[in-house]
Amino acid sequence: MSKNIVIVIPTMKQGGAERVVSLLANYWSNKNYLISIVTFDKSEAYFSLNQNIAQYKLDTANNKFGGLSFFINNIKRFFKYLKCIKKVNPDVIISIADNANVFCVLYNFFLHKPLIITQRTNPLFNTLPSSLKFLPKAIYKKANAIVVQTMQTLVIYEQLKIKLPPIQKIIYNPLNENIYKKIENIQRKNIVLAVGRLYNYDKHFDALIDIFGSIENKDWELHIIGDGQDRESLLQQINKLNLSHKVKLLGSIKNIASYYQQAKIFTLTSQFEGFPNALSEAMANGCACISYNCDTGPAEIIINEKNGLLIELNNTNLFKTQLENLMNNEEKIKQFSEEAIKLQELLNEEVIMDEWDTLITKITK
Repeated sequence: MSKNIVIVIPTMKQGGAERVVSLLANYWSNKNYLISIVTFDKSEAYFSLNQNIAQYKLDTANNKFGGLSFFINNIKRFFKYLKCIKKVNPDVIISIADNANVFCVLYNFFLHKPLIITQRTNPLFNTLPSSLKFLPKAIYKKANAIVVQTMQTLVIYEQLKIKLPPIQKIIYNPLNENIYKKIENIQRKNIVLAVGRLYNYDKHFDALIDIFGSIENKDWELHIIGDGQDRESLLQQINKLNLSHKVKLLGSIKNIASYYQQAKIFTLTSQFEGFPNALSEAMANGCACISYNCDTGPAEIIINEKNGLLIELNNTNLFKTQLENLMNNEEKIKQFSEEAIKLQELLNEEVIMDEWDTLITKITK
């Protein structure tokens, strides 16, 4: 049976959550569901969306004049959102991340629509303005369901004493087969790959560059895909360490399957994650992966020493040692690669989307 679904997300710019929204929306659209995406800003979607997906840009995210602008934009957002939802009249609303969750729960007091909120990262690091940080504890229980990506996320919510909706579901991010479709005539090279937003606070690409630069790696290069506010400082770091011939910042790349399939090793140095898309994509493409065991995500998909390596968070000496050992061990790279590819089955798009459909059916009965 066809469903009418609204997905609410602050922006559809480049990012992991935005990529997942595009996968969900396109999959359901291909099933002839009525799909609408509501964003708080007015930017164009970075990831491609099917033509029959409706996009509503509320244009209420410009807070350059501080508190007064924030207040005015929230009033505008409230009325624009209510008008939009009443027009679309969805069977269910799905909000993506804290910055959408809190508003959707509040607005839903006036709409009474089935509502699924989601958590896309570690709840300890939510990005809500300080004036709104109390809201999850006060209102999240009013939603119909919450979808998280790891069991550890639910544990953290319990530690924070945040009451959640009655239905709590763990659903991994799906992998569309296009991300790991075998590309012909690609030979793996001595490349260590990293992917993510260039923001050192959480991704720690500066630490990764230091680690890579301290390893004797005459035949290896470090390639980093992504863009962000710390690009210039990373370039300065690379030049200062005389690594410009070894470390490449490749910028934003939409279709990166070929880059995964060229690299032998993938690294993740994040301080926190939700469910790291880049790591799962790299594993599905057969990269030998080494990751900090940050909360949350990596430990859900890496079995240490079987399909990759998990390193104690911020233990840079151990990370360096294990990365160097892996770079010099083709047999271990091959072993991890063959095991990592099995993640394709766990994160199969049809399996994951069936879990979503089951949940939506349950709360819309």
